[in-house]
Amino acid sequence: LLRSGGTTLSTAESCTGGLLAGRITDVPGSSDYFKGTVVAYDNEVKKSILGVSKEALDKHGAVSKEVAIEMARGVAKALGTDYALSTTGIAGPGGGTPEKPVGTIWIGFWSNDEELAIKLQLTKDRLINREQTVVIALDLLRRRLNGIETLPYHLKPEFA
Repeated sequence: LLRSGGTTLSTAESCTGGLLAGRITDVPGSSDYFKGTVVAYDNEVKKSILGVSKEALDKHGAVSKEVAIEMARGVAKALGTDYALSTTGIAGPGGGTPEKPVGTIWIGFWSNDEELAIKLQLTKDRLINREQTVVIALDLLRRRLNGIETLPYHLKPEFA
């Protein structure tokens, strides 16, 4: 879809640690549309490379709608792409809190027309959480590229 539309994609990843970019680049010829990724595991990288605001991190935390959207916006700007996806979350098995338990993940989406994030509440299994996040992020991109507004019933987009 990206190739046929002559458009480009970048990703910014925290909890998926490059798995999303790896899945994209598993496709031969992906260099036609995929510009790259920033694995921003540390908040300083989120701020310095992706331009995530200190205010968003302090007020909402790294695992939030606001940070997911700022990550996607920042990587699109840094790499000059038409679309961007981001992932930030608590993959597990540790690190959760009562407010943000293990398995809390945000996926950000950015285009010139729209900024949104979706929240996932997955499992306590790190591998499952990372893999499911990648699948759902790619499905979100596919839906947006095809002009499909709706998401599966349990996913509710939150717009910037």
